[in-house]
This record gives sequence, structure tokens and C-alpha cells, in this order.
Amino acid sequence: MINTLIVEDDFRVAEIHTAYVSNIPGFKVVGTAHTGAQAYDLVLEKKPDLVLLDLYLPDEHGLTLFGRLQQLPRGSKTDVFIISAARDVASIREALQLGATQYIMKPFNQRQLAERLMAYKAARERLDTGSEISQDEVDRLSALMRGPRLQSKTAEVERNPTTATILKYIGNLKEAVSANQVSDELGLSRATAQRYLSQMVENGQLELTLQYGATGRPIHLFRLTKV
Repeated sequence: MINTLIVEDDFRVAEIHTAYVSNIPGFKVVGTAHTGAQAYDLVLEKKPDLVLLDLYLPDEHGLTLFGRLQQLPRGSKTDVFIISAARDVASIREALQLGATQYIMKPFNQRQLAERLMAYKAARERLDTGSEISQDEVDRLSALMRGPRLQSKTAEVERNPTTATILKYIGNLKEAVSANQVSDELGLSRATAQRYLSQMVENGQLELTLQYGATGRPIHLFRLTKV
């Protein structure tokens, strides 16, 4: 069993990723962290085999956390999949230099993540045999560890009337909007509005930002993804 830690600042997205991983044979989610501090503590406590790491965390950048994880003793180190909407070359270069096993750009779907994780699992199982391997097999395992190529954007995004209505409403606004505002303005329940908004973030149609106040949880604000 490959014990996996989900590190994602958005609670709804973290739940989606947890469901994705939990449905893949051979993988078990042992914890979820929403900040860098929580993630670091859980790595020490749970000693996961794999971390799915978002880069945009509220207390520190994910690559900073990754660097701290790399400084842990050998027995406490973990493999890391970077999962982020970041497409800038600097972030990708640093992630690869730090030793990221995978760099997966959002949005992606369950099937795409499952393909990557199953390729990773197969490579781990071969490396855990303890026997010697040839250069050809090293090359094959390296390719297997990288997994199949993901599409750069979601090929097709289903747009039912509710999705289209939400996108049109948000597109006409100059400022980011909360789920409560979408719910009130469009006559949707709070749960329905949040479900649609979270899915559109996953699909890459909306961008999510967090607005912090003096106390309590941050407010999730949504705007159209910049092209």
C-alpha cells in the first residue's frame, strides 16, 4: 500500500483529490494538509510514501516546503508529485531540480491522475525488488515513473446550463466573487454553488484566491481564469 498525503489549500479541491487517490487500488490517503506547517508535521508523523503537493499554500510556497522536506533524514524522505496550476518555467525548473517525481498541471481528471499513479506504483514495485537491473531497465523505469503524457488543457469541458450561467455572471463582474454571492444572485443553494465553483476551478475555467480576515477561515473568491 502506498500511503499518500494530500497538500492542498482549498478544502473542496483537497476532498476531490482525496477521492481520486482513494479510488486507485494500492493507494491510501493517510492525511490532508492545507498549509505548509501542517504538511511538514504530517510528513514527520505519518511518514507517507508519496506527497501530492500544491504550490500555492497560505503560509509558504510549496517549493519552499519541498526544499525543507528534502533536508529530512533519509528514512523520513518522501516522493513528491507537484500538482499545480503554475506554468512558469522557474517553478517547473526548481521543482525538477529539487527532485519532483512528477509535475502535473491543473486541470486534470481522475483518469489522468490514476494513470500517473499506477505508473509510479509499477516503478516502485520493480525498484523494491532489491535485485540488480540493467541500464535499459533503468531507462524504462525512468520513463514509467514519468507516466503517460497529460493533455495541456482539458479536451472537453461539459457546460450544462448552470455552469454557463455561473460563468456568464462571473465574467460580467470586475471583482472576484464568493460562493455566497453566486448563491444569492443566481438563486442556487450554497452547497450547489460551491460544488459548481470547485469543479470549475478543477477544470481550469475559474481561478481561486483566498481573502484573509482578522479571524476565522479565509473567504474563497472566484474569477475567470486569465488566458
